[in-house]
Amino acid sequence: MPTLNIQGQRVKVDDAFLSMSPEEQDKAVDEITQSLSAGPQSADISAAAASARAGIEHAIANSTLSPEERRARVGIDPATGEPPGVPVYQPKTSLEDKAGAFSTGGLQGVPIVGPYLDKASSAAAAAMAMPFTGRSFNELYDEGNRYSQDVRRDNPHTATAGGVTGAVAATVPAMVAAPAAFGIGVESAPLRYGLSALSGAGINVADAGVRSGGDPKEMMNAGLVGAGLGLVAPAVAPLVGRGVKALADNVQISAVARALGLDKRAISVLAKAAKDDAIDPAVLPDLGADGMLMDLGPNMRHTAGAIAATPSEGKQIVRGAIGARDADANWRIRAALDNTLGPAPTPSTIAERIGRNQQRLQPEYREALRDAGPVDTLPIARYLDTEAQSLRGEPQRAVQRVRAMLDHQPTPADIARARVNGEPPPGTSLVTDAGELLNTRHAIDDMLETTQGSNAVNALTTARQAVDDELRASVPGIKEVDAKYAELARQRTALQRGQTVLSDGREAPRPDELAAEVRQGALPQGMQVGPSAVPLRLREGARAEIERIVGTRANDRVALQQIIKGEGDWNRARLSSLFGADKANAIIDLLDRERLFADTSNVVTRNSESAARLAAQRAVTGDEGYGFGVPEAFMAGGVRGAVRASGYRAAENIINALREGGNEKAISDMARSLTAGQQSPVLEALMKASRGSRLQQSEVDRVARALLLSGPTTTR
Repeated sequence: MPTLNIQGQRVKVDDAFLSMSPEEQDKAVDEITQSLSAGPQSADISAAAASARAGIEHAIANSTLSPEERRARVGIDPATGEPPGVPVYQPKTSLEDKAGAFSTGGLQGVPIVGPYLDKASSAAAAAMAMPFTGRSFNELYDEGNRYSQDVRRDNPHTATAGGVTGAVAATVPAMVAAPAAFGIGVESAPLRYGLSALSGAGINVADAGVRSGGDPKEMMNAGLVGAGLGLVAPAVAPLVGRGVKALADNVQISAVARALGLDKRAISVLAKAAKDDAIDPAVLPDLGADGMLMDLGPNMRHTAGAIAATPSEGKQIVRGAIGARDADANWRIRAALDNTLGPAPTPSTIAERIGRNQQRLQPEYREALRDAGPVDTLPIARYLDTEAQSLRGEPQRAVQRVRAMLDHQPTPADIARARVNGEPPPGTSLVTDAGELLNTRHAIDDMLETTQGSNAVNALTTARQAVDDELRASVPGIKEVDAKYAELARQRTALQRGQTVLSDGREAPRPDELAAEVRQGALPQGMQVGPSAVPLRLREGARAEIERIVGTRANDRVALQQIIKGEGDWNRARLSSLFGADKANAIIDLLDRERLFADTSNVVTRNSESAARLAAQRAVTGDEGYGFGVPEAFMAGGVRGAVRASGYRAAENIINALREGGNEKAISDMARSLTAGQQSPVLEALMKASRGSRLQQSEVDRVARALLLSGPTTTR
């Protein structure tokens, strides 16, 4: 049945009311209104007053109840904190939901295209789920969008982290691809800041336009914020990069110190020294068993020198290691040379043995001369007479002496025999005996050893050749004996030659000349059978000379290295020709190592003594302002003085740092590390610490720039 609303009350009407005219209906309504206004109003007021009194009494009663009793009277569920029938809200905070918040936040955080990527992700998920759910694409798409919004709302921090990651991941590759567009690497400061501000404004204007539907106000605000952040990025980002890098490096140094059981300060100082020296870890094994970490660079040596000047246990460790190594230097050098080149021979002993072997050939000469016939020296005499007439000076006198050797003087027996036979005394005649002619050749050989001047030597050589040709023709078998004698003579000459190959004078052979001498010396000469021992004698002469140098210079390893190795590469080439490249390199490496050890010893002891003396002087005079710096050292001692002063200053700075630190354990740990050899794990750990963490400052710089340039984006 139809009803009317009159003064807030519903009044039923019948068909008779509906059949009335409008005027009649208005009149009927007025009557109903008057009847309703007569008595029920007072009744409503009384009911309201009674309800108010009951409410006041109920409030007074509730005020005396505890919170738990109030919740129990109302019927609130203690587990959910909600009245009965209210559904419990379950936030989406599971690990799966957090992953969804991070991933969707990452998509949303990508500048400019982030919203499109998020929608594309939801659309792709809906399309893949349709065949398995039987639901429509729109239902699944809307459900996916609601889920993304819910997980981001319930996991705001995770979603923000995802947004930051998305912004950085999208911006950093652009910086790598086109760094100049972001002001990275631009030399001009105004241009660098301008490009950074321009890129920040451009990214954020475009991003705000996409997210706000093209709202000009939003785009303007985002552009101003982006430009401001871009303007400060070139200054702030490098600071952030250095700070993060320093923090990461400090963490790594702490980890290295714990792993080695060493003091963190010690590792920090040594790692800095190793980094400044640009140490190559492959160098330490090349220094052999006696190499130490302090040998690897000037900063490492200065650090050791500083410790050697600091009263502590570390001072004794460093000085003890250096002293022990220096004490064994002579033995170490000689042992290495003996192992590489063999024991050193004595040249005089070899020369005596060669002379005895030549004397042992005399019986063979006598055997050859026994069946020899008379020699014809007339052609030789005529040749020498002619030369004596034309030559002058020393060549003439040399030829005349040889000519006189061809005259046979009668012996007393010859004169007596002539008298018995009634003959006149015999006069001077030419030599016919092969033995006398052989002695003439020997005499010419002696003259050649002492004769000066090329003309005289040429004249004697020609005369000897003439004598030798006659002996070859008249005495069968003599050339075989001559070959043996000549081989021994060549060996004697090679022994003497070998003692000059390492000198730097004009008499020393050039590398190519020595190599040719070794090759030719091995070939047999004349009627000799088999290879010659000339290369052996050359090596023995050189080995003997090396031993002589070591014997007179072993305490000065710097001079020893300079003499044997030389200034250039000639001596290395000469040694390679005599002993082979491997042994030559071993010798040079030995000398280089020993010189390095000597340099380390000098730096450590010199700087430490200088620092100790200056400290004592300051303690006596009380003058802390006294200074003798590099300029003063240069004026006093030239370049070498300046170098020494620089080394001392470096050591002094380290000493002051150590003393201020007051850490005895750090000093002792550094001393043990610096004196450690190639078997120690310290070097590898130091290299790891010196390289710092794998985190690169430039990488942090770009991330910081990306966060600043896309800052507004990541918060939307």
